[in-house]
Amino acid sequence: MNNVPRNFKSYRQIILFVVLFATLVLIVLTQANPGTELPNRDYGFYIYIGKLIAKGQMPYLDAWDSKPPAIFYLNAFALSLGRGYRWGVWLVEFIFLFCAVNASYYLMKKLWGMAPALFGVFVWLWGMDFTLQGGNYTEEYPLVFHFLALILLLSLIQQPRQRFFNLTLGALFSFSFLFRPNNALVEAVTILILGLTHVWRRDFKSFSIAVLWVTLGIVIPLAAVSAYFAYHGLFYEMFEASILYNFAYSSTQLSQTSPLTVGFEFLKLSAWGGLIGYGLVVAKLKKLFQSPYMPLYAVLLVGTPAAVFLSDLAKRNYGHYFINWLPFIGLLSAFAFYTLLETLNPREEGWQASNFPQISSLPLYALIAAILALVLTGRASTYVKAFDRLFTTSDREMRSPIAIYVDNHTNPSEYVVFWATNPGENFMARRNAPYAGLYYPHLVKSGVADRLNDAYLEDLKLKKPVLIVDMARLTIPSLDPAKREEQKSTGVYMSDPPDNLDEVLIYIEENYYLEAVIKDKPIYRLNGTSEP
Repeated sequence: MNNVPRNFKSYRQIILFVVLFATLVLIVLTQANPGTELPNRDYGFYIYIGKLIAKGQMPYLDAWDSKPPAIFYLNAFALSLGRGYRWGVWLVEFIFLFCAVNASYYLMKKLWGMAPALFGVFVWLWGMDFTLQGGNYTEEYPLVFHFLALILLLSLIQQPRQRFFNLTLGALFSFSFLFRPNNALVEAVTILILGLTHVWRRDFKSFSIAVLWVTLGIVIPLAAVSAYFAYHGLFYEMFEASILYNFAYSSTQLSQTSPLTVGFEFLKLSAWGGLIGYGLVVAKLKKLFQSPYMPLYAVLLVGTPAAVFLSDLAKRNYGHYFINWLPFIGLLSAFAFYTLLETLNPREEGWQASNFPQISSLPLYALIAAILALVLTGRASTYVKAFDRLFTTSDREMRSPIAIYVDNHTNPSEYVVFWATNPGENFMARRNAPYAGLYYPHLVKSGVADRLNDAYLEDLKLKKPVLIVDMARLTIPSLDPAKREEQKSTGVYMSDPPDNLDEVLIYIEENYYLEAVIKDKPIYRLNGTSEP
């Protein structure tokens, strides 16, 4: 083996890491597999709006959601890539997550060496497996931006006047922000610590350069997006939906549970790995002041509690909110493992990652473990089933029985309502909803909600959907009057319904009849119409 050229060894290790990281991503993305899984609620919103965009329609006008536009346009691109199938979304998810894994490994290896870096990658991916919840979330895609921002921080510590790095750091903030404002926390804390570092060093020239170029990096993407929507006459609608409405949403708390408690429940042992690492950073803070990477440790110290606080302001207890913890969990877990290695194998210069010998066979062992996990957990078989569906059936991805029924019993030009808040079913059924207010009747009380609620009823009357499917959600008023009374008597009826809800329900009751019940879901057809 000693006669093997160094370049060959290097290429072999690169291939090992590529296969290892791809395998780990496949494990996590099993739950987003279009061949075996149905789109969840949020996934359905984004892919349905993405489909409309791909056909030339506009978010906030033809379909409303309370997110900035990045997730919608990324889904539109993914659907174009997948020729209208969710496989395009899965592929984009794979690329983003694979890039995030590589960026995180590069960052942690630079800080602490190979073994801690691999450990950190495993821990944060383990946490993601619990919080991804079917995938295609706004918190998922910016992970790569978060790790790149921290890589740029390390570079800017050494080259503080590098304009391009400063510009890119600002742009990464905007990219994360355009998926969901809370996501930009990592970049915001990184920018703050970078500025404070320049001030601490009294390097005011570097501080001025950073302020100018980071600001440009932030402004350019936001200005471009704003100009695009302003050109289409939708700037205020975008701002109202993605910013103003979310203030009302965040102030309407659904529970009293602490996000810290909920986060640990979702992330399980991976959260404890982050907590141990955080405690070790605090315990070793005096020594860490001597490290050239002290600004990054400062990001971990400030950013971790900030992520906990900002992850779920409305206390909705949605697991995907805690994806924003993962960059901190990964780095803190890697630091904890590094500290363990340092304790077992101390060196005079304990903070230099190069002091630990790199185990050349470690990636191979990790790959074998990952392949075994993929196979023994049954996740590999789901991909086999998916590819079998892809190449042997007319439906190349999983569709719900309800969506198949609707597809078979309506014409493509006819509107269909999935009551309530299930645009993923519209996507699977290949039928459009007749309204923009996809969230009806679950919008938080606000000016935009009142407007969308009024438009909802108007569109029902004007466009006359041929089918209305009651998805029989527990807390959504049933279309069956008897069941609504049962919901009220058992205390699960909506406590703060839209003002026009009764009018909507009466209109449906007077103009639709029960056609079928599929999988316990009543399907109502418009009076005077028949199956095609």
